[in-house]
Amino acid sequence: MAGGGILLLSRGILDADLSPVPELTEIYLRLGRGPEAVKIAGEFESDAVAKAQPWALARAARCRALLAADGESDRHFETALALHGLTADAFETGRTQLAYGARLRRERQRVRARERLRAALDVFDHLGAEPWSEMARAELAATGETARRRDVTTLNDLTPQELQIALSLAEGRTTRETAAALFLSPKTIEYHLRSVYRKLSIGARSELKAAMAGLHSSR
Repeated sequence: MAGGGILLLSRGILDADLSPVPELTEIYLRLGRGPEAVKIAGEFESDAVAKAQPWALARAARCRALLAADGESDRHFETALALHGLTADAFETGRTQLAYGARLRRERQRVRARERLRAALDVFDHLGAEPWSEMARAELAATGETARRRDVTTLNDLTPQELQIALSLAEGRTTRETAAALFLSPKTIEYHLRSVYRKLSIGARSELKAAMAGLHSSR
């Protein structure tokens, strides 16, 4: 058993949910200790399969993705994200999105990398995980895109009508449903939505939802 595995056993860590192996796998890879990363990740995957729960299986899939050869990691990352979707742990989802984006960036797939890294940044900003937000921003910068730090005070730049529209859409209503509720036309909703996106430096409904959640948590 690798040194990491021996340490885990010596400390009585047998539950896959408590294991730090996914973190150790990343650390070993960064240190150039590939064979050790492969060893402990394999042992962790066996434990995760035995546990048969989405949280552990998602982290095991992320380990497989990190260890995969260039061009072969996508399916493992996608599996991990699908499994994350069965849990309530947004942080681990962000971790996987960050790892996925970083991998795509290293493989020079910058457009695809940005999508994943923006998703990771949204999660970390929403959770207030500033060190992780900074890592996501650094990776985004390496793709040639600069992500502005989200400041909840920018929400104050919205007009009352823009705020009302943003909150309605963030709650899952469609453009037509929001238009009907506010006695406006769908085109008017889209016009105001573009203004909201510009003021908040976002570009998607998923980002709008995170921004509005940030508004509620700041009050």
